Amino acid sequence: MIPTFTQTYDLLIKGGRVLDAGQAIDGQRDIAIAAGRISRIEANIDPKSARRVLDATGKVVTPGLVDIHTHVAGGLRRADAEETMLPPDVTGVGAGVTTVVDQGSTGALNIGGLLNYVMPHAKTRVLCFINVGTIGVMRAPEVRDASDIDVKAGIAAILARPDVIKGVKFRMVSPAVRTLGIELPKLAKEMADGGGVPVMVHVGDILKDDPAAAQLAPRLLSEVLTEGDIVTHTMSFHPGALLSGAIGAPGSQRRLLPEAKEARKRGVLFDVGVGRANFSFEAAKAVLDAGIVPDTLSSDLTAGSRYAGPTYSLTECMGKLMSVGLSLADVVRMTTSNAAKALRMQKELGSLQTGRAADVSVLEVVEGDFVFHDITGATNRGRRAVRPVCAVRAGEVMPLDYGPRPWGWLPDGA
Repeated sequence: MIPTFTQTYDLLIKGGRVLDAGQAIDGQRDIAIAAGRISRIEANIDPKSARRVLDATGKVVTPGLVDIHTHVAGGLRRADAEETMLPPDVTGVGAGVTTVVDQGSTGALNIGGLLNYVMPHAKTRVLCFINVGTIGVMRAPEVRDASDIDVKAGIAAILARPDVIKGVKFRMVSPAVRTLGIELPKLAKEMADGGGVPVMVHVGDILKDDPAAAQLAPRLLSEVLTEGDIVTHTMSFHPGALLSGAIGAPGSQRRLLPEAKEARKRGVLFDVGVGRANFSFEAAKAVLDAGIVPDTLSSDLTAGSRYAGPTYSLTECMGKLMSVGLSLADVVRMTTSNAAKALRMQKELGSLQTGRAADVSVLEVVEGDFVFHDITGATNRGRRAVRPVCAVRAGEVMPLDYGPRPWGWLPDGA
């Protein structure tokens, strides 16, 4: 009699180092997937039990990476505006990332475009924060005065689609902070509280001729933000961000605002939000020296940064943070379990638990002498970089799109 084998699983990811902070796993495991969900995770699962085997030997296998700060409303723009948004799959599954969160590209009056015309066509899981400004960053500046904010309309949008609208985004930038001052974050907070969601606030980017507005960050941290709210651009060097002292002064003269530490004690979360122009190595080191390791790491990718740099992908950002002293385990935690908690979705995302949607990222940690860049022109050398191998989204293996860097989104020196 010819023996028969029952192929129980659709996909088996075999032989990789599984790094899952949500389950305190760091070791060799195989991951079996059936019907788009994780069925089994343990060592030495028989490859004959699966229809397809993905060899992850020598690779790092993580819960699907979550980029909590992106701009992925690609295709939505005013006719007279430059295209600055990316399609979700460019920064998502094409880059080894299974979930992306659009941060405020659209507001109450145009979020339907994102919900109805962008999200349904993406392989990547797409979530969003609604902008406090009624049409988001489709117009810049998105908030000039109070007439650009409709709190009731924002709350109605959140309550209509709580499955994908996970928060409210606003930017503490000029000219809105000049005209509205502390009322700007208070209006955003009113909208978020009405919808039962957190806020994410962009700090920094205050005009140099607006010194009074640059002093609002301490009040924002102490008077407005509460547990679960998120500050992005934690490692920004711009006025109005989290570091005091003159811009360009030596790092030893740049101090973390004491209100930032107090806010963290109250449960306020801090996101890196690298972006094109909201991160510097000097600021990063000052924040880390002050004892703050941000909770989450995100790319804040736009079309401009992805093609012109100095930020190209979430995995490139992981290497950038490793070059200033964080570990692989740190950056994986920041982009998986911590990101899921920040979205209040820890029961759905951020861990490879059986029964969950099979969202998995397979990564390669590459050894070398790499040169990472920031927008100021400064560089930082690192011995390790992270290259995406593939994303598995709901059990389906996704092809990569390396974009403008054919060597796989690694920094100089690869």
